[in-house]
Amino acid sequence: MKFAELIPRRKVGLGIDIRGGLLCHAVLRRGLGRIELLDWGVEELPREKDGREAALKAKLEAILSRLSVRPTFVTVGIPRSLVTMRAIDMPAVGEEELKGILDYEVERHIPFPPEEAHYDFQVLEKDAEKSTLLLATARREEIDRYVSVLRDAGLTPTAVGVSTFASFNALLYNQRGAVERTTALVDVRNGEAEIGVARAGVLRHCRYLPFAAAAPLDVLLPELSALLAQPQADSGPTGRARISLAGVGGGRSDLRHHLAERSGLDVEPLQPFQRIRARGVDPQVAQSLGAAVGLALNGLVALPLQIDLLPKEMAPPRRDPGLTLTFRLLALIAILGLAFGISEAIRERRALADLTGRVETLKAEAAKVEQLKGEVGRLESQIAALQKIDQGEVRKLDLLREIVQLLPKGVILTLFSVEGREVRIGGTISGSASDLISILEQSPILENVQFTSPVASRAETQDFQIKAFLEARMERRP
Repeated sequence: MKFAELIPRRKVGLGIDIRGGLLCHAVLRRGLGRIELLDWGVEELPREKDGREAALKAKLEAILSRLSVRPTFVTVGIPRSLVTMRAIDMPAVGEEELKGILDYEVERHIPFPPEEAHYDFQVLEKDAEKSTLLLATARREEIDRYVSVLRDAGLTPTAVGVSTFASFNALLYNQRGAVERTTALVDVRNGEAEIGVARAGVLRHCRYLPFAAAAPLDVLLPELSALLAQPQADSGPTGRARISLAGVGGGRSDLRHHLAERSGLDVEPLQPFQRIRARGVDPQVAQSLGAAVGLALNGLVALPLQIDLLPKEMAPPRRDPGLTLTFRLLALIAILGLAFGISEAIRERRALADLTGRVETLKAEAAKVEQLKGEVGRLESQIAALQKIDQGEVRKLDLLREIVQLLPKGVILTLFSVEGREVRIGGTISGSASDLISILEQSPILENVQFTSPVASRAETQDFQIKAFLEARMERRP
């Protein structure tokens, strides 16, 4: 091992943003207390699909070839249009317990089968009663496509982000996270826009909008007005909302002027290099690098939005930075001790190593005990959370089974709903529907059975809608 290898290296992050026919990238390095821009670029991609992938590969290879240091972190962003987002409420438990619950619940919140998707979530708000999560999901085939392009060019991604989240990370990082006013971030490029709204540094809404290039305001203004008018987006006493423009289209002064004039809000260009040392970057070009900068910051600093859609099986193995630093320091101490030839120091180092080994052995045993305790605690918490969810609803399947067993043959149910104690069913019956009331009243768990609308007769069937109420003891049953 060379002496230079013992000195910790500066971390370098590469952010790659592929959207709207453009390849934007930024390379950041974290130095002593500040981040500096090493490389950047905004390049057009071919419009034809046939040559786009080959051109993208060539451009990525060119980026990698001119870097003097290999990136520590490589983050690629996928467009907001490929990501399904939901804000959902869950029990107020730890993140590990939330992950376990979401594995069972995620199917209800995404528009495609769970086996075809990968998701990640982040807790936005939490109180004693519930946690509000931001759930982001994308198809695995879309993630695979972006990862494959990078790997073909010799790059191994360490994370997969979302373009809008990355732009917000760049915005909030450069404003030091102290964002009390409501901020709408609008990223405009080549006939499409991504809109996000945040208040006090918390993302509230996120949209993707295609529009005609000749009239972007006709699409942007109604959407912005609707988002900023919602109660949770109210800027309150801290001042009126403001709009930050990003992207290639965001650099147009006429768009900024007309948007400010017609919305009545402060409109400013996104400035991704306020806290980053950057030289020779045109301000209008800098607006297009917002998402690339936010992606490149991943791994270098703590970010407010930490959604990562890279499946664990695709992620490269990472060394524990604490263990790596410890190893380097110990090796450096050993080399200095040998260089000075102090035998006493060598003996003390050996004694320290022996003592450290014993301590580590005890720590390992203690860690196993703590791990078992943690597993028990997580399971208990997860069970309690699931029981809480289960106890909050009537057992609908049992009720449906009871009703189906009571109904005579020839009945086809097309409606079944339970809201509190009220049960509603509807459908068709071959014959007369008038006997259904007396049949359902035979159930020990239903009462006050009645038609909600007149029976509609057809050639050989009758349509009916009936409501009833659960007996109080049935509603309380665990």
